[in-house]
Amino acid sequence: MPGIMRPAVLGGTIILVALSGSAWGQPRELPARIVTLGGLAEVSKKDTPTWTSAALRAEVGQGDSVRTQSGGRVTLKTGSGQALRLGSRSQIALSSGSDGAPTRVRFDYGWMWVAVMPGGESTQVEVRAGPAVIVPREGGVGIRRNPDGSLLIQVHHGTAMCAGPDRQWQQTVSGQQQLFVPASGMPGPPAKLVVDPVEGTWVRWNADQDFAGGYGGQKSGP
Repeated sequence: MPGIMRPAVLGGTIILVALSGSAWGQPRELPARIVTLGGLAEVSKKDTPTWTSAALRAEVGQGDSVRTQSGGRVTLKTGSGQALRLGSRSQIALSSGSDGAPTRVRFDYGWMWVAVMPGGESTQVEVRAGPAVIVPREGGVGIRRNPDGSLLIQVHHGTAMCAGPDRQWQQTVSGQQQLFVPASGMPGPPAKLVVDPVEGTWVRWNADQDFAGGYGGQKSGP
């Protein structure tokens, strides 16, 4: 039967969520599990807010934070198989993911990649990153939060719905497009995706992970 559109309010931003079937049948998104780990990564649990070394296969739940140090890299996988990958010097906090609810992520700084399985629920991951809420749809979406608070959202395959605080603006960014969001003010229209050479290794690694993991996209070249 056709899906039902339900409005979801995220920090004053209204995003339409397509529901196809009962939420009770959806998997619990959190706790997520650490499935890849390279270099130094740390976890802060909500009940003991000190940072400790991350461990492979460790669980990360609601209210917990994850960060990487220089050269670190970590991947979290949610209950329905969505992947959250952090590059060097990056930090996120998980704010929800109960039965039937998406994984809501606060992205504090650094490089993040969200890989969403094709053919799944329309909204499984919602990223709050300073001046924007990013809802990746099936595909691979890279997000860079710059030191000045601005964002670069790059959709390598699939699409992402992006919105500003209090729904001041909304943009759909499609595959091979990027959107620059200033720390304050309105973003311009999406532009053609351009990979910074400094981030080339990070992008190729994520492209290979997406291809191998069934998230879509293409395997990177040699």
